[in-house]
Amino acid sequence: MTLTSCRARETCLNCAVTPSKWYVSHTLRTLALVGYLFVGEQTFAAEPAIYDEAQVPTYTLPDPLVMADGRPVTSAGMWRDDRRPEVLRIFEEQVYGKSPPAPKELAFNVIEVDSNALGGIATRKQIELVIWQGSRAVRVNVLAYLPNARQKPAPVFVGLNFGGNQTVHNDPAILVTSAWVRSFKKDDSGVVDNRATEASRGAQASRWPIEMIVKRGYALVTAYYGEIDPDFDDGFANGVHALYADQPRQADSWGAIAAWAWGLSRIADFLEFDRAFDAKRIAVIGHSRLGKAALWAGATDPRFAMVVSNNSGCGGAALSKRRFGESVAIINKSFPHWFCQNFRAYDDHEDQLPVDQHELLAL
Repeated sequence: MTLTSCRARETCLNCAVTPSKWYVSHTLRTLALVGYLFVGEQTFAAEPAIYDEAQVPTYTLPDPLVMADGRPVTSAGMWRDDRRPEVLRIFEEQVYGKSPPAPKELAFNVIEVDSNALGGIATRKQIELVIWQGSRAVRVNVLAYLPNARQKPAPVFVGLNFGGNQTVHNDPAILVTSAWVRSFKKDDSGVVDNRATEASRGAQASRWPIEMIVKRGYALVTAYYGEIDPDFDDGFANGVHALYADQPRQADSWGAIAAWAWGLSRIADFLEFDRAFDAKRIAVIGHSRLGKAALWAGATDPRFAMVVSNNSGCGGAALSKRRFGESVAIINKSFPHWFCQNFRAYDDHEDQLPVDQHELLAL
């Protein structure tokens, strides 16, 4: 992998698609999601969701400490060398999909550094992370706050956000994302406007206690998940998936959750590159679908020393075989771009899954 601090190349994939064409072309997909939210999850499921504990069918969970051939795991070394890779491979093939290796070229372009941020307690860094694959590139804006009171490299909380970096704090210097963002607002012509605006600045600040984190000696690093891979079913034509468009998609090719996790690993590459961060103490965090991504990032990348996943649900920390609430069928129908195609074989057939989410936590 080649890491550089600045690189000028041709227009990247994200920039090559003009916002107006992108927003209009995906209006129907946005409206389809709105329909799902208002019609209800049971519309798409062959079997309705179960919310009564008494109706949960009997289920059997696979033993994380038994190899596929029946041999018991008898030591930590056997788990590390034999069983863990086996479980990871099954999750890759049947649930999240196989991600590509780390790119050979990454560029970290410094956009801005302010050592007097947040009233002087923090240094704010805004970095353009450029992920290259041949002549194609995806650009992700990374926002970081480092504690000024700390003399040594700072341990890090890193997590993706839902609406753009400008939503995590009302700091006026944070760049507003130019990527597609989910919105139900319509412009004067009646088209859903998927552009972020100043009105979104600080909209999610209550969920990002940045001052508290910094005052306790930690760094906070975030990026907008839609800049890594847009969260709609676009046939994997945008974001980091498009970097590998010359490789035909297979039934076990990576979905969006794997792409977001892969993007978190690229942020970890930056944290290793910038010595202001303690890259041996990185906690990856996430909520809901981004909680799923945080768990998968923690499972696939040992550089994440801790995972804090909140409300990750089906495909996250919730058991699939325990048919309660959102099911595999519901989530696959509602969000067909999140997982690999093989995962659809377990719609209403969770009992046939060779793994379950307690094994994801074991990873």
